[in-house]
Amino acid sequence: MKVDIYSHNEVIMPIEKAVVEIRSIEKMYGFGVYENLKIRNNICYFIDNHTDRLFRSASKIRLIHNYSIERVKKAVINLTDQIEEESYNLKILLLGGVDAEEVQLIILPVAPFYPLKTWYRDGVKVMSFKYERWMPNVKSLNMLPSYYYYSQAKKKNCYDALFIDKDGNVREGSRTNFYAMKGNMIYSPPKKDVLEGVTMMTIERMIKKYDYEISYEPIPFSTLEMFDSLFLSSTSTKIIPIRKVDESDFKIKDPLIILIRTYNESLTRSKGILNNI
Repeated sequence: MKVDIYSHNEVIMPIEKAVVEIRSIEKMYGFGVYENLKIRNNICYFIDNHTDRLFRSASKIRLIHNYSIERVKKAVINLTDQIEEESYNLKILLLGGVDAEEVQLIILPVAPFYPLKTWYRDGVKVMSFKYERWMPNVKSLNMLPSYYYYSQAKKKNCYDALFIDKDGNVREGSRTNFYAMKGNMIYSPPKKDVLEGVTMMTIERMIKKYDYEISYEPIPFSTLEMFDSLFLSSTSTKIIPIRKVDESDFKIKDPLIILIRTYNESLTRSKGILNNI
């Protein structure tokens, strides 16, 4: 993918004009929040939900700014209108400053991530680590621990790092939400303990129309082998099954296979709008 423009404070500029303010402590210390938007076949998926979460994250870290959700959405649309590619991702960043006037809105096109088809058929491996994110409900730029553990997992040919909290409960992946299944019952950690992904929102809405239920409750890591199947979700991968956690193997049983197929069909019909699911 070759896109040579981006949006800086609602102005479309050549990518070579992008700069980092090294004298800004706020920007050097990662005082900011972000979202990843998925564009596929010129459809922008769930922009309302992503921008809403962006602003909720900013509020929780007390990042005061002068932007509105409508202005951010308009900046996204103005940029996508100038991009010829049909499928890509957009990274939206609100970079904090000493006051609202210094806050920057950056919207950057990035190459899309396409999961291997074999991952959906065979599942992926994950590696567990003792870690729980500070302010887990915030999608902030404080990503060093997640990056570190993800890098360690990747060195072991794992798809993601799986975080286990101090009480021994599964929290989330470094870039994914986590679920366990028993029959048609789906379990996921309490929302207060994780970043509620937009894909998680769509899964929750979709299963209300089908023969599935979901419960948000602590999932002890020691009990994982009691479940039929495990899976992860994210914007780029949608629902992806887990076949191995550390040295333990897991099966991909029919209820999960049907869930993946049903979710993909619902996502296609949605045209990127949550209420259409």
